[in-house]
Amino acid sequence: MTKAAWIGLVALGGSLVFAAGFASEQDRVRELAGAGTIVPLEEILGDVRQRHPTAHVLEAEFETKRNAHYYEIELVDDAGVVRELKYDAATGELLDEDVND
Repeated sequence: MTKAAWIGLVALGGSLVFAAGFASEQDRVRELAGAGTIVPLEEILGDVRQRHPTAHVLEAEFETKRNAHYYEIELVDDAGVVRELKYDAATGELLDEDVND
């Protein structure tokens, strides 16, 4: 096997491991939402749209810290102001909003 082919296989393998890890995280979030343990992301995004109707979502993350689940939503408005909103995933309550000019 050539060196280029070997590098390609290693890169493909890494991509598959990353994709498998991503899929399992998605499955975990779906399972928690289906069980009623967390609020579905769509509900959180609905609240984000109400609070900031002209903003665009840049990133949505799901995190677990000390057995508590959180959504972190990063968005930017038309003026270029970037905000990060942190929600309690169990209740849907907005916990924090940071503004980065």
